[in-house]
Amino acid sequence: MRSWSDGYRHLASLAFLLVVAGHGPAQEEPDVERGRALVITHACSACHSGGTFDPAAAGYLAGMRTPADEVTIEGFKTRPRNLTPDNETGIGRFSERQIFNALRYGLRPGETPDVEITSSTPGKGNFPSRPKYLAPPMPWQDWRHMADRDLWDIAAYLKHAVKPVKNRVPDSEGPPDFWASYYAKKIGPHPAPAFPTANEIATAAGETQVQRGRALVIHHGCGDCHGGIDNPASEKWLSGARTEADTFQVGPLTTRARNLTPDAETGLGRFTERQIFNALRFGLSPSATPDVEITSTTPGKGNHPAQPRYLAPPMPWPAWRHMTDEQLRDIAAYLKRGLKPVKNKVADSQHPPDFWASGYTIEAIGPYPASPFPTANEKVP
Repeated sequence: MRSWSDGYRHLASLAFLLVVAGHGPAQEEPDVERGRALVITHACSACHSGGTFDPAAAGYLAGMRTPADEVTIEGFKTRPRNLTPDNETGIGRFSERQIFNALRYGLRPGETPDVEITSSTPGKGNFPSRPKYLAPPMPWQDWRHMADRDLWDIAAYLKHAVKPVKNRVPDSEGPPDFWASYYAKKIGPHPAPAFPTANEIATAAGETQVQRGRALVIHHGCGDCHGGIDNPASEKWLSGARTEADTFQVGPLTTRARNLTPDAETGLGRFTERQIFNALRFGLSPSATPDVEITSTTPGKGNHPAQPRYLAPPMPWPAWRHMTDEQLRDIAAYLKRGLKPVKNKVADSQHPPDFWASGYTIEAIGPYPASPFPTANEKVP
């Protein structure tokens, strides 16, 4: 059984104009506000800010503060690092390229030189012969599928648009090979397998939208909980929990990753794309929410249910609600029209009497839309 925070995974992107000191060819000027949006929508702060999703909250991206933020992976305790640009306790001493290499290749920036890497094979193309990887649950295996510009924009935001915070996080524990064998078993190929795999359906109508949705599903880490990690060719791809190891413990309650394939009985087949959209934007369980347009986040207003039933943690909808309408519709299109149905009935998650409402307050997850840039934790470069 995994800790609920184990299910939150995601970081973001980066792009910078680097032409000196062997930093490679000129790139498009970095966009720190775009990097900020990627950090928010990829739920970086869920782990690195102690569970909040709000850029204005105390401790934003400053890393682990209490033992409750630790995650146990295969017997080892791992800890979310300080992502602010503090030189001593954060990422201030690392270059943007080192941050890029961490997101693309999973390499710890403290043990990886500031060089362009052109291979994912140890010992080739500047890839370290004995790589030291970031500790799980850091979902670099998903984010490596993001575009270069995305990753450079994230790096630029973290280095130049976040205020440094001094917070020393103890080193994560790990195996002697620094997780190399763990990742060899866990992740799929890069680039991702071509669409469609044996688990997917190619249709003439809306195929571009479906493929955009597929890319978002991959690098937002949906497969980390719902099956298949980052590999659409995996036999478990998005079909939901299958064993007790696929469950999460949220306080005294056990929650389970649902079957996201369009099977009519056990998956999403009985829900419309708008119901899926409403689940991603508002966190509403589609089985308990009518197929209607919702125009408010306040219960009882704008078709928002008066007594909402929310998706169980660790589903990070508080981060994904900040994605654009088009992105959320693309995801819904992929789940409904781009996947083959798989019959796998997942037992219902346990829930409190209020269906998580008391945990999804503005104080807990932040406002929607997100607090304007810059907050007190940020700065204009």
